[in-house]
Amino acid sequence: MSNRGTPYGYRHMNGYSSHTYKWVNAAGEAHWVKYHYKTDAGIKNFTGDEASEMGKKNPDFATQDLFEHIASGKAATWTWYA
Repeated sequence: MSNRGTPYGYRHMNGYSSHTYKWVNAAGEAHWVKYHYKTDAGIKNFTGDEASEMGKKNPDFATQDLFEHIASGKAATWTWYA
């Protein structure tokens, strides 16, 4: 549990590249970039107590939530930024 909370599954969390990438354009100019994946579903977190209970009750909750969401015909999407 951090100050930001424990994410309520993968659909409600952002992602970030662990590496920095060197992009070079056609003019030979180099730029260092990192990738950010921002959830389109919105940030949602468990409280500390909820996270603790879910860890005991269903440690695979995040995977199950994502699987069931997609299986129901809905999309799980993130917007990519560099």
